[in-house]
Amino acid sequence: MSPGHENQIEILFGLVALLLSIIFAAIFFSVIKRVRAEKKAIEAQEQLTHEVKREMPTMAVEEPVLAHVDSTGEIVSDMPAVDLADALRKTEENLFGRIRSLFKSGDSSQHLDDIEEILYTSDLGPITVQRLMGALQDKLSRKERADYDTVRDTLKEEIKSIFAGSHSSAPTAGILSKINFAASGPTVLMIVGVNGAGKTTSIGKISAQLAAEGKKVLVAAGDTFRAAAGGQLKVWTDRAQVEIFSPEGVTDPSAVAFDAVAKGKSQNYDVVIVDTAGRLHTQANLMEEIKKMKRVMTKVIPEAPHETLIVLDANSGQNALMQAKEFHNALELTGAVLTKMDGTAKGGVAVGLAQELQIPIKLIGVGERIQDLRTFSAQEFVDSLFQAHV
Repeated sequence: MSPGHENQIEILFGLVALLLSIIFAAIFFSVIKRVRAEKKAIEAQEQLTHEVKREMPTMAVEEPVLAHVDSTGEIVSDMPAVDLADALRKTEENLFGRIRSLFKSGDSSQHLDDIEEILYTSDLGPITVQRLMGALQDKLSRKERADYDTVRDTLKEEIKSIFAGSHSSAPTAGILSKINFAASGPTVLMIVGVNGAGKTTSIGKISAQLAAEGKKVLVAAGDTFRAAAGGQLKVWTDRAQVEIFSPEGVTDPSAVAFDAVAKGKSQNYDVVIVDTAGRLHTQANLMEEIKKMKRVMTKVIPEAPHETLIVLDANSGQNALMQAKEFHNALELTGAVLTKMDGTAKGGVAVGLAQELQIPIKLIGVGERIQDLRTFSAQEFVDSLFQAHV
């Protein structure tokens, strides 16, 4: 064999060896990539499970029966209701507790300025504070402003007038009194709000109360952006014994909303509750998405949604007020649900909502139980706020 042929054979063997090396390397890296992908999938599933458990620490525990329906069809609670005055105690202390302390000390001539400062730091909102201060200045003499009881009574009457009109439900009125029901066909409730406000929990409690009233309820899992949202909602709908609409593989929230309303209409549901993705009120692109969800529902039922409710965490104080303003500008809210009112020092935001947005507060959350999401009564709220530490 000539030297030229030997060189050609060596080159050929070299090329074959290189090709085999490339093939084995490709197989090796493919295996590594697949192992890593499987590991990531396992970690993602573990993270999802952890998130659901972390965000819903009480969901795994079966809640005892807390109410029953009597022979007249009325829901009767088997446990005592939360005393709203107790729930609002920290708010009362933050507001009137500081005003009481003010009158017990120092020069009464400085009280008006100090009261204004206290009101501004009580999450009432600037417009509300201006109205309350105007009442003290216009209705009371200098001598009357130096008397705590007179100042307190004047503030109470002014806050009552702020709530007058759309917040007049009796304390004992049930959830049906707070919903604008459709004349025919399903009533559609659109629930909005930022993550962490208690939106999913509120939907679950509303569903349970409506089901207890004999309503056929469908809950649409419209929060397709957060992996744990569907799992949380499923736990609540199972507990309330209502149906959840969560089509597999559908990631467009507007499609979920459209199909859910269509199903509610075709299958004679009484109420369709549409969950939405929690988003900050400052995220313009996400606000546009939620506006689209509202538009597509009208293609099935022109009047839908019949209620657009925002869920607000009372602990957020003035931030809750800002959230409500932005959502109201985008969606024309028909009402608010104030959660976590029990134990918060920032319950004054309820007064700010009534004054600045003039939208009704439909429901308030004062505890963990299903019936602790209760209808809001302005009279009960004001009386409870002012009866503490009289």
